[in-house]
Amino acid sequence: MQRLESLDLRNYAEHGAYLDGNVTHLSAYIRFGILSLAEVRDRAFVVDCDHASRALFLQALAKYDYARRVLALLGDEIHLAIEPLKTGWAVDSYERSLPEDIRAASTGLSCIDGFVAELRETGYLHERARRWLAAYIVHWRRIAWEAGANFVLEYAIDGDRAVNDLAWQSVASSFSDAPYTFDRTELERYSRRRFCSACPKRVDGCPFTGESERIAERLFPARGDESIVAPELRAAADTRAPAVQLPARPILLHHFGAMRPTHPAARLAPDAPAVFVNDAALYEEAGVNQVGRTIVYAALGSMRAEYRAGDFVEETLAFARLHEADGILVTESAEPALRRRFRGLGDALPVTVVPEDPFVSLEEAPDLRRFSRYWALARRSLNAVSSAANSVPLFSN
Repeated sequence: MQRLESLDLRNYAEHGAYLDGNVTHLSAYIRFGILSLAEVRDRAFVVDCDHASRALFLQALAKYDYARRVLALLGDEIHLAIEPLKTGWAVDSYERSLPEDIRAASTGLSCIDGFVAELRETGYLHERARRWLAAYIVHWRRIAWEAGANFVLEYAIDGDRAVNDLAWQSVASSFSDAPYTFDRTELERYSRRRFCSACPKRVDGCPFTGESERIAERLFPARGDESIVAPELRAAADTRAPAVQLPARPILLHHFGAMRPTHPAARLAPDAPAVFVNDAALYEEAGVNQVGRTIVYAALGSMRAEYRAGDFVEETLAFARLHEADGILVTESAEPALRRRFRGLGDALPVTVVPEDPFVSLEEAPDLRRFSRYWALARRSLNAVSSAANSVPLFSN
């Protein structure tokens, strides 16, 4: 709440692109539902700043909503290549495991080794540094994006598998129109020469030296000019959720995607017996690392719930029987591992899945194959919220 209250969107807009710039560090709280996207959005609308700064932050925030929509649409397939690569290299030409010199931060490149060390020591890495690291691993070292994505998830505090995998696929070009690369000029600018000035390879051996076009020619010599048409990822338009019919004797089920006392299901039945099940197999299946599990456990301290450890479905049903419940209330999640367990619970007892507080409401069916297509619709919804709050639309048509 302190981080949310201290949002400085003007500073974020001016300096957030730099590795040492002003960033919010809200991603872990958003990932585990300690803060909802709607809650952060509403705070952004009352922060004292110019419209451009607010709009930039909301666009960055929208990427979380976008990733969750893609996850809800694709399920576990989000962790596989969504489209063919546009690099000119065959899939089987990429190494499947991460070399030890990268994992141990001993490549000899100050920037890459610095990124890996920071990630391992702090669990945090600036979004731009993550893209640079991903590009180096996938394109300069020709290692499968899955290996790099899994490595980051071992340490990242936010640990959002959907956001992470989509970002790596965007860099790799299995979820973008072209592979992402960078050059030394860009690196020096946004790192403020933090790495290059002391790098042992700064004079001879820096792989990022040269014009971007020449670097791309070296990395992708067989890349053709033909365009690959991406498959459409059409999701349903958002509809108004019907009124929830509460069971007569419900229990309330918390989960790691909604770790706040006021998540929608908790608001509907604040006095219902509540349970949280710590299921190691569920965490593993959903890609929640050890840091994430610690965050979830800490957040649970602010919530009223009986704590149980074991199988998610079995322990929840045992708790329901103990309280002679005739139904289960739970806040929705896009996470496939949780959805499977909700269905498993539904085989034994009625489960009411309560919609999460929406970040935006899309009146048209969105094509989610690119963020830009989603964003064209999402900003209309944000304009409506903005107009209600400030009487001035944020985004032009």
